[in-house]
Amino acid sequence: MEILKLQNKILNLTDEQINSIYSFASRVTQESINELVPILLDVCLEAESGVLKNELGRVIFHLQKTERLDTRIGFEKLLHGALKVDIKEVFNILESGASDANDLVGRIKSVL
Repeated sequence: MEILKLQNKILNLTDEQINSIYSFASRVTQESINELVPILLDVCLEAESGVLKNELGRVIFHLQKTERLDTRIGFEKLLHGALKVDIKEVFNILESGASDANDLVGRIKSVL
């Protein structure tokens, strides 16, 4: 039940909350970003509900096309998109990653 509430909150984030999540994501090491980007991309690509048929989806597609997903901005956008698609899966991925990625889960929850 908690995950469903969090999923609804993710879909209705304010700009300030999104900026906070991006700020937290920018603190993740490049090594963790390189590890997480392909996994988060897979989560985004499995979106069936159309939640990424918007500007965020276009940005992710553009970053993929220009091979810049493994940058900090790419990671931030992928994280945001993946959270919209399947927050439970993203939390599981981050919790099983490096300590900086694991810390990101708590920080995202604090924003929500």
